[in-house]
Amino acid sequence: MRRHLMLVAICLPLCGFGSCTRFIQADQQARLRASEMRQECVALRERVITFEEERSFGDAVSAQWVSEGGGLTTRGDAEALHVQLNKIGRNLAAQSSRPHLPWVFGVLQSEGVNAVSGPGGYVFVSEGLLARLDNEAQLAGVLAHEIAHITGKHALNEYQDYLVGQCENSAQVEEGSAYQEATAQVVSSAGQRLGQGFQNLSQALPASTLREAFARAGSKVQGFDFDQSGREFIRAVTRGFIERMNRKGFRQEDEFAADLEAVELMATAGYAPDEYVSFLAKLPERGGLSTPHPAKTERQVRLLKHLEQLRQQNQASSDFETPVDLSATKVVPLRDELLNRRTPTATR
Repeated sequence: MRRHLMLVAICLPLCGFGSCTRFIQADQQARLRASEMRQECVALRERVITFEEERSFGDAVSAQWVSEGGGLTTRGDAEALHVQLNKIGRNLAAQSSRPHLPWVFGVLQSEGVNAVSGPGGYVFVSEGLLARLDNEAQLAGVLAHEIAHITGKHALNEYQDYLVGQCENSAQVEEGSAYQEATAQVVSSAGQRLGQGFQNLSQALPASTLREAFARAGSKVQGFDFDQSGREFIRAVTRGFIERMNRKGFRQEDEFAADLEAVELMATAGYAPDEYVSFLAKLPERGGLSTPHPAKTERQVRLLKHLEQLRQQNQASSDFETPVDLSATKVVPLRDELLNRRTPTATR
């Protein structure tokens, strides 16, 4: 109602009743389109993401992670390193709730301390992280943490929220489009008499490439297909999602859940989970990774408490129970290409 009155207030003095009627009709149509788009937003939030979409989105996100990480490592032993990394990673993934994903593990050229993952089974660690490892168990902890993000579908939940947010933003832009267009037409027709003081009103609601792309795809939400959404849309969504992750990271509860799942995967695969806690201690206080993480001290406290609970469960278990067994785990030393990357003088 307030916007309706504003339109009348602008239109009547400048353009007369006839023009004002057209503008108000356009405003009503825009409100209807916005309402329809909001219904699409609800459908978007409630839909189930298929594995095909997860894999396609994971392909796009992982390509972006590789690009931001300077590409995959090109050192002379890169092929052997990737073989070694994939043996370790797939052994851990085999213990997870999604062992049959087409898991891929890679090393980024970046010298920063970083580990990232993409939906569908992609996990990457940086050269800088490998240089700071004391043993293979620490690497296993990092990989297991990223595996847990994938099996928990944490990135897919963020992706869903991101799409819904963009849909709702697009609905707001759509609802404001008639007012913006009407204002621009009024200013244009009255510009010579009133000067250019009101010209900036027509720029009140600029539409970004992403919002425009999503608005075009809005009517296809029920049968949404990431692959068929067009290059512009895919690039915009992927870029926007990565920017969001670099700025916000995962929810804290997802990070803590990934930590707890990681030490259980480590133990099941035979690695000493305490080494992951030790690796966290070597990171800077804010996490040391490119995406935001909870404070390392809180992560360590939660992990140590969880490991103690697992040990108590082992002592109290019967022959018919199968708790995570920490007694048979080992601190596996670095070998071959991983050993070659260890930097003795690196800041630890």
